[in-house]
Amino acid sequence: MESLRQRKDRKTSSSLVYTDQQHSSLPLPIELVIDIFSRLSLKSIAICRCVSKPWAFLLGRNKVFFLSSPQPQSPDEISVAADHLMSFSFDHPVIDISASVSGFFCVRVGVDGFVKGRKFTVEESVICNPSTGQSFTIPTLKTRKRVGIIRFLGYDPVEKLHKVLGMISHRYGRTMEHQVLTLGGTGTEKVTWRMTECGIPCKSSLQRQSICINGVLYYIETVTDGSGDHMIVCFDVRSEKYSFVKSPKRQLCHQLLDCNGKLALVPRGRSYYFNSETVKMWVLEDPERHEWCKRVYRLPPMWEDVVDPQEWLEIVGVTGQNEFVMSRTYSADPFHVYYCNFNKETVTRVVIQGVGAFGSERRYSCHTYLNHVEDVKLM
Repeated sequence: MESLRQRKDRKTSSSLVYTDQQHSSLPLPIELVIDIFSRLSLKSIAICRCVSKPWAFLLGRNKVFFLSSPQPQSPDEISVAADHLMSFSFDHPVIDISASVSGFFCVRVGVDGFVKGRKFTVEESVICNPSTGQSFTIPTLKTRKRVGIIRFLGYDPVEKLHKVLGMISHRYGRTMEHQVLTLGGTGTEKVTWRMTECGIPCKSSLQRQSICINGVLYYIETVTDGSGDHMIVCFDVRSEKYSFVKSPKRQLCHQLLDCNGKLALVPRGRSYYFNSETVKMWVLEDPERHEWCKRVYRLPPMWEDVVDPQEWLEIVGVTGQNEFVMSRTYSADPFHVYYCNFNKETVTRVVIQGVGAFGSERRYSCHTYLNHVEDVKLM
């Protein structure tokens, strides 16, 4: 955490102020300060931001809050409370956050580096467990090449192990030097990368998203024949073997979703409004035969009356049989999550209590994920 400067002509109203040794002594260690703040409710954190500029600076920069709320159990349940699980601070800008992988999240951050006076940005990946408050920076891959590094988080439900799949993105686009890192164990052995053979000629796609479904890690890549077509690479987390699936369209700009245990694709970046009419989705029915099913859902008639006209929504997942979950991508007060059931032709708007403490008007980006489970094992 970078230092917080104290103005000489102004005293702070609290002793919980962090400065480095070049400015003044620490009334409390910064680790303790962050731990105290992480245990507060969202409403208390919002109030603390108004106490002083140092507090606002400490609580407002590069901080990721993890909240969890139960899924509504009936259509009449229109409000659920969100528990503040944990918050993590980062010294560098947060680029992206993966979906929950059996309780763990992979947070990508951009780190500035310098080579011969030239500034460049490299990525680091940090594994976070909101249930225990632990975080773990993924070690650097074993390579001498100064090129892009891609990392994906997967989970083996049989051995109950988290694994990280890493690869080098060559300057000509092709991925190479695929390596695997296993998390967990007794805590005494050293966490190290080991090489694995991919055997699938593909280039690195600009899309850094992935999803792990039933022990298989899926991500989108570009084929190497120069056509620009896409394929979906399948990495079996347990056996560490690769396969691939032909995409339903030549080029994919789609978001990967879990549709009741099957891989699904929806247009990435597509927003749904109160006057939207349909939802289009591709579902992988048979990976071995590369069989996809295109589904077109017409939004229920009550959609226009339930959805707030000011909200832009995105699909965040599927729960149950043909029930889509949508939410906005920025904080709001109140914060809504919509459950759209195409079989029953119902739309349920649920208020997530607690998110409103972050305010509205695009102050904070929000990532909504389904089916998060707690994992209390230590990393």
